[in-house]
Amino acid sequence: MKNFYILTIALFFGANANAQIDFESSLTEPESYNNGSEGPEGFDFSPIQLVNYYDSEFSYFTGFAISNVTDNVTPGYTNQYSAYAGAGANNSNTYAVAYSNPEIYSSIAEARILSFDLSNTTYAALSMLEGDSYGKKFGEATNAAGEDDGTNGEDYFKVWIICENSNNGSKDSLEFYLADYRFANNAEDYILNTWESISLTDLSFDVTNISMRFESSDNGEFGMNTPAYLAVDNIMWEAPLYIAETNQKDFEFYPNPVNNLLNINGPEGFVTVTTINGEKIKEHLHDSKSTIDFSALPSGIYILNVNTPNGITSKRIIK
Repeated sequence: MKNFYILTIALFFGANANAQIDFESSLTEPESYNNGSEGPEGFDFSPIQLVNYYDSEFSYFTGFAISNVTDNVTPGYTNQYSAYAGAGANNSNTYAVAYSNPEIYSSIAEARILSFDLSNTTYAALSMLEGDSYGKKFGEATNAAGEDDGTNGEDYFKVWIICENSNNGSKDSLEFYLADYRFANNAEDYILNTWESISLTDLSFDVTNISMRFESSDNGEFGMNTPAYLAVDNIMWEAPLYIAETNQKDFEFYPNPVNNLLNINGPEGFVTVTTINGEKIKEHLHDSKSTIDFSALPSGIYILNVNTPNGITSKRIIK
């Protein structure tokens, strides 16, 4: 899916364009999901990008998938694409599922990420609530194998939200508990079954990149036993109006994927190529037709931005 924000005022100093990624137009079939198996890698909501990698050999994804699955009662891995709330935030239809090491980033330096909603997935929540072959039942003093695990039932599952600014290197983190069984009063123990909003605006810098890392009290020989999943919705971002994205139909970028030379046809502007983490790799002036040599670059995903008098067009390039 591609979102276009058409420029109506070229220069309007002091004003910002705000947009929300709610995923509602991402899927056409009910009870379905897109885990990247049909490619290409990643989900492009320009300028915001959600990292996705699908391993076709072993049939699994890391990063993000998009889902509208509503089954919040079936436990286990086969139901990994369902939000425990039974729907998206505000009872919407569609949302994203994050697994392992999810990352969100802006493909243009001027855009910042303001907030997003998160919740548990059914797979993780029911694993903690009932226990399964790998994960323990939270609140008990034993692991899934029935052995004392040293927790005394004081279990937790949380996500570290690591926020960065790719322009100046600023970095900070927030922690959010998806489940917490450490209260003196057991009645206060919980596994999150609602959507909660995470605001990033109180940080001392503008956030352009987000990565997430999971932590649990339930760990074994091979790492965390709690399924490393959560659900994400309503990603809010903001950018100055003058850099709102122009219609990509004005440009041609080919071939993509590219091995050697990438051709660019379109309005005059200034071209920059960055890594997905915002590191600038190449830049040059573009005069209706130009090329970029990718031959010496390692394989991976790059972000190409063309800055024109009418706005910025961003394109994900695969090498």
